[in-house]
Amino acid sequence: MANASLQSFLLPQHHSFANTGTHDSSPSILHKHTNSSSSISFRLYSNTSPSVTTTSTPNSSTPTPVTPAAAEKTPAPTLDLLGRQLAAGDYRQADETTRALLIELAGESARRRGYVFFSEVQFISVEDLRAIDGLWREHSNGKFGYSVQKRLWEKVQRDFTRFFIKVGWMKKLDTEIEQYNYRAFPDEFVWEIKDDTPEGHLPLTNALRGTQLLGNILMHPAFEDGQEEEATEEGVTATTSGQSKDDSKGRERPKFMKDFKPDYSF
Repeated sequence: MANASLQSFLLPQHHSFANTGTHDSSPSILHKHTNSSSSISFRLYSNTSPSVTTTSTPNSSTPTPVTPAAAEKTPAPTLDLLGRQLAAGDYRQADETTRALLIELAGESARRRGYVFFSEVQFISVEDLRAIDGLWREHSNGKFGYSVQKRLWEKVQRDFTRFFIKVGWMKKLDTEIEQYNYRAFPDEFVWEIKDDTPEGHLPLTNALRGTQLLGNILMHPAFEDGQEEEATEEGVTATTSGQSKDDSKGRERPKFMKDFKPDYSF
């Protein structure tokens, strides 16, 4: 088990994007890819063999190494970087930084792999996840953030399809029958605060491997405060309206959340 903390990522660090595709235990960097189906994926590239171009001068036959222009250094993901991006209203870049932070915090295996397994969410500390969520809420007037998504998810009885529609991750199709489809990344998502920007629209969580990753983030202990009080109020409302306890069974914690056993089959 790996326990990462943002404190270890607050020091200035830089990585080069001009690297080979070899995977090993050496320092590595995150590179984003978008496939034809508009799903987001990530790959990790080794940072030990930077590509180098050479030039030669008339007075020497020895090639002179030249750093390629593409090898611009990019800052490591930190809370400070995320805060600055959000304060500047750069929500798209902040979304990518948030995703990179989750990978860093989930442990060494996630960093080598380049993405987080749902079973690794438990390795992210309450303090770190709350700090990330707090920055999103602070710089969006409470419109974005994981805790906002958690509240909306609970309101639709943890139905992910209804949740995706509510936060605007799915769009309604122009058809006679009411139908929805997933938005194409990144152009069809909303990267600014407007009057019609759906609440909870950001940050995004890749559901390419299913909804268990998002489910574990929303069910993280970092967002449990206040849930008991809300559940109690809803229980009183249900009793007053004559609903039976069986009507609330859909709100119980899913079995995979209770067991929380690693399952890498997806």
